[in-house]
Amino acid sequence: MLSPNIIIQFIQSKKYSPMTAAELAEHFHISDAEYKQFCDLLYNMEFAGEIVKIKQKQYAYPKNVNLMIGTLECNPRGFGFAVPVKEDGGEDVYINEEDMGSAMHGDLVVVRLPAKVQIPKRRFENKRGPSGQIVNVLRHINEFVVGTFEKTKRLQFVAPDNPRLFKDIYIAKEDSKDANPGDKVVARITTWPSRHLNPEGEITEVLGKDGDHKVDINSIIYQFRLPHIFNHKVMNETKHIPHVVSQEDIQNRLDLRNKLIITIDPEDAKDFDDAVSLEKDKHGHWQLGIHVADVSYYVKPNTTTDSEARYRSTSVYLPGKVIPMLPEVLSNNICSLKEGENRLTKSVLVTLNGHGHIIKSEIKHSVINVNKRLTYNQATNILNDKNNSTHISDEAREMLNNMAHLAHLLFKNRLERGAIELDIPEVSLKLDENGFVEKVEKVERDISHKLIEEFMLLANEMVATFMYEKKMPLLYRVHPEPDKEDMLDFADFVRTLENKRIDPFKNRQLQNLLDSLRGKPEAYTVNLVLLKSMKQAVYWAGEGRHFALAMDHYTHFTSPIRRYPDLIVHRILDQYFSGELSSPMLQESWLNCLPDWAKHSSMTERRSEDAEREIIKLKMLRFFKNRVGGVFNGVITGIQEYGFFVQLDKYFLEGLVHIRILVDDIYRIDKKNMALVGTRHKKMYKIGAVVKVEVLKIDFLKREIDFILHNDKKKKRNF
Repeated sequence: MLSPNIIIQFIQSKKYSPMTAAELAEHFHISDAEYKQFCDLLYNMEFAGEIVKIKQKQYAYPKNVNLMIGTLECNPRGFGFAVPVKEDGGEDVYINEEDMGSAMHGDLVVVRLPAKVQIPKRRFENKRGPSGQIVNVLRHINEFVVGTFEKTKRLQFVAPDNPRLFKDIYIAKEDSKDANPGDKVVARITTWPSRHLNPEGEITEVLGKDGDHKVDINSIIYQFRLPHIFNHKVMNETKHIPHVVSQEDIQNRLDLRNKLIITIDPEDAKDFDDAVSLEKDKHGHWQLGIHVADVSYYVKPNTTTDSEARYRSTSVYLPGKVIPMLPEVLSNNICSLKEGENRLTKSVLVTLNGHGHIIKSEIKHSVINVNKRLTYNQATNILNDKNNSTHISDEAREMLNNMAHLAHLLFKNRLERGAIELDIPEVSLKLDENGFVEKVEKVERDISHKLIEEFMLLANEMVATFMYEKKMPLLYRVHPEPDKEDMLDFADFVRTLENKRIDPFKNRQLQNLLDSLRGKPEAYTVNLVLLKSMKQAVYWAGEGRHFALAMDHYTHFTSPIRRYPDLIVHRILDQYFSGELSSPMLQESWLNCLPDWAKHSSMTERRSEDAEREIIKLKMLRFFKNRVGGVFNGVITGIQEYGFFVQLDKYFLEGLVHIRILVDDIYRIDKKNMALVGTRHKKMYKIGAVVKVEVLKIDFLKREIDFILHNDKKKKRNF
């Protein structure tokens, strides 16, 4: 079969006139037996943005006909951007609501590009380029939509939970499935929207009353299309997996069961991917062991369990519920590195000198028996020498202290290499028996968290380096260099906010800036803007650098119970050590499938993060439902023409103080100072300023919270 490159070269050529699939097949002498496969290839190339179908079902090169294939990303305010699916597809294209046609957020679309004009690229200039127009939808992704059912005198409709789906879905009376107003429902779209008409649909499932914990969780599961039930084939395939390691299992493995090995995990963890050990050799060098569950020993390629794990690609952690990548018999039992149980592992054994510099490393199939399971809090208390009830031997206590010292050296060495350590706070929600938020806690990245993080980073780097040196197929975790324009924008932001000049292309200066802001009100905003100025880390089939970690070789290896890319890396290592990987056919097979698997894993990772973020936000809004009128301290994190955003201390929940409630003056945005400034009294609300706010209202449909400044004598409540 032809390669895509040959087809693209022909379609790009000047002598080419648009052809149908049949005409292209005739040109390339495709036989009748190969024609379906050839059409599938054209179909995949179209979805990848390489070619585009125009009138009379003819194919053309997108740029030659002023078209682009992209994914529509909508804004709740009624506009969107088409993001090119090709890596080198050019700039995002602005789309007005009236130019979206039948497309909705997330759809794969064909866009007619705007006329070529010179527009500034610097986003802080706040100038928008001309609008493109969606001329075709290649793939709708919102056939099923989760929302709240509502009624008026004339209409029945579903208001989508996802604010990016900003058009209500009209429901005929006979298609309402006896839903009541306020019910959370799943609606299937039967008629897609048009320029002037909303979508129409039918209710397929009534989830229950809005506000119920289980309904909240199920709504998020449906909204983000999270696979959450293992089918009977997977359960049948895994029910015979043993719960103990046999003598046959440990043959030809490095036996480390007599070594002092510990795990350090969250208090509520049930699946333990990794364990660590540390001792000194006769030369005074550190011998660090990172021992990772050997999941690939139990999950074989091309099994139903493997296919399901690849499809899920990640475990999803929601408050009060975990959606695992693997069935419990694997994730919580035979693969989990439980205290006092023999477990099969892959061990990364690293020798380091007294300064934390690597002397050598090796990877071994091993068997371990964890001596002690510690929680992060227990480990931190031991390291801080606090009195606690945790029973631990003197030898383990000494090892833990040595680990903390070594982790500090590794961290210091990473920063010297140019790593960037962002400080973006997170919250942990403690739920009561009914699923409501009982307590909100800031997740502290204390000494024990950093200890495990440094050791896992080192293991991932060592495995990636080993695979690169041995010329194995690579599945890297890469973090591309940020765009020059974005970093210049960040430098402008810092100069305006902090009156500091930095070279944004020198990582040491970036880290010094972050360190200088630690503990200050504006620290969160600066960290967040820097994060948004950089690109997303993704899985990548091949070599690539990790910018933020300052690592030339980096992969994900240490969490195969909950991440499929880690399982892939384990499987490649297995085939290398067994000698199977010497087969050119097997090498070629990996090279063919890894790009798609990497792309899928990146997508499911983002989906999982979005789902976790959304349910936490929803839970937090429900937590504040009974706190309307409450007064809280916060910091201004963003400025817009319509008001400013405030993030509450402790809760890290962001809401809006709308400009219309600032009735003491007429306020205008001052972009130079990143502030709202009164035109008469010159009162200023600037990013980083500490304010006291009162919770004004909560909109659960839009999932937004509004604040009013506390002690404002001219409060305006009725708007």
